[in-house]
Amino acid sequence: MTSWDVVILTGIALIMLAFFTYMFWRETAVRGREKPAEIYTVIRCGDGTGRRRKYQEGDYVGKQAGECAGGLVVGIYKEVRQD
Repeated sequence: MTSWDVVILTGIALIMLAFFTYMFWRETAVRGREKPAEIYTVIRCGDGTGRRRKYQEGDYVGKQAGECAGGLVVGIYKEVRQD
């Protein structure tokens, strides 16, 4: 290898390092701006009415809910706010 080959390979390596550093920085900058999602639980009461409340640890579909007579968890979903 001549000295020019070493210079060219070093230049290519530095350009690739700069490119991958930029891509990594860009990805982490976007992640920091994301808003956290809200998780909700849907409860169907015995009389057919429905309610929605914030998710509580231990909620699962089919769980009996004591918030209303005959309450049953029928769904859990995540809601992301749009800008």
